[in-house]
Amino acid sequence: MKDFIQKSPSVLRRLDVGAKVVYTGFLVLSALGLLTAALLHADGMGFSAESGAAWWRGDEAAMVYPKSYRQLVELTHFHLFTEPVTFLVLAHLYNLGGGPVRRRVIVTAATLASILLQVALPWLVAYVSAAFAWLLIPVHTVLLLGLGTMIVAAIGEMWVPRSSS
Repeated sequence: MKDFIQKSPSVLRRLDVGAKVVYTGFLVLSALGLLTAALLHADGMGFSAESGAAWWRGDEAAMVYPKSYRQLVELTHFHLFTEPVTFLVLAHLYNLGGGPVRRRVIVTAATLASILLQVALPWLVAYVSAAFAWLLIPVHTVLLLGLGTMIVAAIGEMWVPRSSS
């Protein structure tokens, strides 16, 4: 992709309107998916390490059952089939836009790392130590910010006219 971008920067800006509409539809639906993920996170795990640990390990006082091995496998299976595809498409669209290569590499790498940690953390919290729960909020924040940045940047690259100054 590096060679492709160097030879032809800002590919998204030059797409025909039909392609822009298709990509924008995907990006808007992805943004709505991120919103629902954030709502699910808030409703289930809350916003503290304690509530996150209770979500995965269980908490009798809060009447929350620990997640079973089967539930963790199902969650992991779902995430490992959907997140790589979403990441691939969003990262491609983001990297086909303009902007400094260093910034694009950092956003892409940080987002990938957060996806990997997000998949591993339920296992670590449930089976290794509740102390890993302190990573839940930062990892999910980086994930949402990374994917959100990719979405906003790609939409901006396609639709916002470049200033002539």
